[in-house]
Amino acid sequence: MDTLTRLGFSATSMVVVAASTVTLGAGIATANSPVPISSVLRRCDFSAVQTWTQVPRTSAGRGVANIHTSGSTVVADVNMVISNSPGAHYDIGLIQMPRPSSETCGPGDPGTTFTGLDTDGAGVANVTITAPLRQGATGVWVFVASPHPNNQAPAEFYTSEYVSPV
Repeated sequence: MDTLTRLGFSATSMVVVAASTVTLGAGIATANSPVPISSVLRRCDFSAVQTWTQVPRTSAGRGVANIHTSGSTVVADVNMVISNSPGAHYDIGLIQMPRPSSETCGPGDPGTTFTGLDTDGAGVANVTITAPLRQGATGVWVFVASPHPNNQAPAEFYTSEYVSPV
């Protein structure tokens, strides 16, 4: 009986610990959460591109965007570290959602704001993007890319890991 009691206590403890881990690991995005930026190519509706011509591809950089609103304006403070690209230029965009997959999201398209991002000698870059919130916007995400000299696809790209609510 004593063995069953100890076994029951251990099993109960493991269930509680497992449930706590699942709950804690779920993470909820809020408007002021830091948004990780990683090497994933996305379509304008934020869906990930599963097939890409440059696979396998080495992910050389990481970043984070601190996104918040101020009245009817959205602000993204973007910090990137791309250590193998000192002195490189990147185009960076703030894309507002929702957005149908048929709609483009390049510079000048409605609900997008773009600027330049230049890395220093260590491959570090910081930039702030500010844009008016368009009516009905529920979230934003960040797109970072370097132009490709031989085609329209980006040579290097990074995007937010999730859409930040606004």
